[in-house]
Parts: sequence; C-alpha cells; structure tokens
Amino acid sequence: MQRVSSAKSPYLESMAYYKAPPVNSVRPYKIPPRSQLVEIVTGGTVYFHWEGLDLTLGCGALFWHGPGDKTICLTTPEAPYECLVLRFVFPPGAPLRPRPPRLSVISDRHRTLELYAELFRSFHDAAVSRQALGHYAHARLLWEVHLGGHKPVLSYPASLAQAKALLEQQFFYAAFGVAQMAQGSGVSEAHLYALFRKHLGQSPHRVLIERRLQEAKFLLTSSTRAIKEISAACGFLNIETFYRAFRKITGVTPHYFRQTHSHPLMQRA
Repeated sequence: MQRVSSAKSPYLESMAYYKAPPVNSVRPYKIPPRSQLVEIVTGGTVYFHWEGLDLTLGCGALFWHGPGDKTICLTTPEAPYECLVLRFVFPPGAPLRPRPPRLSVISDRHRTLELYAELFRSFHDAAVSRQALGHYAHARLLWEVHLGGHKPVLSYPASLAQAKALLEQQFFYAAFGVAQMAQGSGVSEAHLYALFRKHLGQSPHRVLIERRLQEAKFLLTSSTRAIKEISAACGFLNIETFYRAFRKITGVTPHYFRQTHSHPLMQRA
C-alpha cells in the first residue's frame, strides 16, 4: 500500500500484537527518532515505575513512548502481559506533538478489548486507508489519554493499584472477592478496606459489584444474550443475586434497563 502523509501528521508505520514469554522481564525496545510508540495492554501483568510509585498494571494500561524511551519490559511468569503495539512516524521537521503522559489507564476492560480488535482488524483490511486509519488511531488514543487523565489512578499506593488491577482482570470470576483481592495485593482485608475508603470513598466489595454491573449494562444493551447468561458472565453466583444488586444500585431491573437503553433490534424477550 502506498504511503501517504500530510506535512505534519504522523504516519501509522506498523501495528503488531505482542505476547510476552513466561519470564520476569523481556528486552525493551528503544524508540527511534521521529517516532511515537503506543502499547495497549490487553492482558496479563505489567510492572512499571512511575512518578516514584511501583505500579502493578493489567488490561487497559496505555503507554505512550517518545524518542529515546524504552518499551515496557517487566512482567511475571505466572501472567505475562500481552499488548497491541502501534508505531507512528512523523515526517522530517514535523514536531512530535502532542506528547501525552507516558502512562494512562483505560478503566473499562471491555472498552480496551474492543479498541484493540477494531484497530487490529482495520490495519489488516486492505480496503481501509492506512492514512485515514492512522489519523483515527492517533486521535482516538489521545482521547483515551484525555479520559484517563481525569482518573487519579497514578496517585494510588502500590497495594491499592495492584488490587484495582486484580479486580479488573478477575471481576468476572464468581470465586473472586475481597479476600482474593487482598491476598493478591499483599495486604490484609482490613487494610484493603481502609485503602479503598480513603482513596476511593467506597468499600472494595462495592467497587467490585459496581464493576460487575458496569459490564452487565454493556452486555444488556449491546447483545441479545439471555439475562441469566449475562449474570454468570459478570461474576454473579446466581441470577437472584444479580437482580438484587442491579436493582439496588440502578433502581430498575435488568430487563427494564435493556428495554429502555438498547436498540429495538437488540432487545430480547
């Protein structure tokens, strides 16, 4: 495909999906001149030192590297990270602007995976203009950085950041709860409750339930899957528990929510 670029716009040079091997670290790649490289973590665990904090991150971590920076490289053999990697190249003389923060977070796991699938499929579709895709991808990623900038995720203590990452990775497992969150982040349940109350203003149990319901709302309005199936897919032990939690927090039943917020063609009796 012919390479076309405006005088100042970045060109989407390459896009690849990377799966780290089961090791503690991989060899980082140094970003060359006139390039920006974006890594969107879609699974596994990444360790990253940022602004004095040692963070544990998972699906949704968005890294934006400029010339001279090195790619992420620290992981764990138990859960090696996976990521979509996009390389943008700027024409000679063009300023590498904007220069986003090195790290931001897409808080919604499903949103992250949808973004990955959309970009990766489009890149390998011969009918899609590489120039148009490059403009869209660059702007879309900047938008995600902007949204991530409104969340104070980077100021959290390392143990809380790890607990939130675990929650995002495992909320859809019914066996996952506050005890597993505390154990995985290396603190007691009492200390975990204190961290959540201080920094998030909610209990870890409430945050977990709200994350499950957030996913349920998406599935209710974007699919025709049965409500019982959605309940199980979002980590609820049974449909009765799902209905009680949904109604308590939203004020309506899952069925009413689907009827009200989904397109008529997506509704299911």
